Amino acid sequence: MGKRKSKGKVVKKAKRKTATIFDCPFCNHRSTVECHFDSKARLATIRCRICAAHYQMQTNALTKPIDVYCEWIDKTEEENAKADEYDLGAEEVPTAEKKMKEQIKDNDDDGLLAGEYGEEDDV
Repeated sequence: MGKRKSKGKVVKKAKRKTATIFDCPFCNHRSTVECHFDSKARLATIRCRICAAHYQMQTNALTKPIDVYCEWIDKTEEENAKADEYDLGAEEVPTAEKKMKEQIKDNDDDGLLAGEYGEEDDV
C-alpha cells in the first residue's frame, strides 16, 4: 500500500501596494512628500517635509494617496504650461510698477508726473 498524495503548499502572492510616500517635484528630495486625509472635511493634503510645498484637494471614499499626488503633479504641469505660454508671448513679464508707469504716461497730459519715475520725455 502507498501513501496518499498530499497537495503542495499554497504560496500566497504578495499584493502590490500603492505608494504613500513620494518624491517632491519642487526640491527633488526622495521620499519627503506625505499625504494626510481628513475624512470629516473630505480633504486630502499633500506636503513636502523639506521645502513645505503643499497641495490640497477634495476627496471621496475611493481616493488614495497616489490620486492626490497625481492631481498635484497635473496641476503643477498645467501652471507651468501657462507660465511658459506667457513667457513666450511677451519679452518681459509686466510687473505692477511697470503697469502703473504706463497708466501714468497715458493719463499725463502736461508731462509733470513722468519726472517722478525718472522717465522724462523730450518735447
